[in-house]
Amino acid sequence: MKNMARLTGPVATVLVGVALITAAPHASADPADDQYLHILQQHGLGWPAGQEQMMIDVGHAVCTDWAGGDTMKQLATDVQKATGLSSNGSGTIIGAATAAYCPEFRSKM
Repeated sequence: MKNMARLTGPVATVLVGVALITAAPHASADPADDQYLHILQQHGLGWPAGQEQMMIDVGHAVCTDWAGGDTMKQLATDVQKATGLSSNGSGTIIGAATAAYCPEFRSKM
């Protein structure tokens, strides 16, 4: 994933492990960010307190790659590699990001 490359280390560090730490949603100034983080938590993805912005950056990278012409298959593979998540976890990130930040790309899913 073009924009995920710079996030690979931090995202993998946060998301990979025996258990993910679930944090309460962080109230941000952007309702789309809150929606995105809430969807991730509803689907069982978590992150350490204070790492919300990193998760938000991953979501925005998904939309940037959609806009760059990536297919669902490319995006899923890239998110999975960048985060170390399963295909289900990667799909959750892609779906949440698309719903919250770039619904114009829903037809690509």
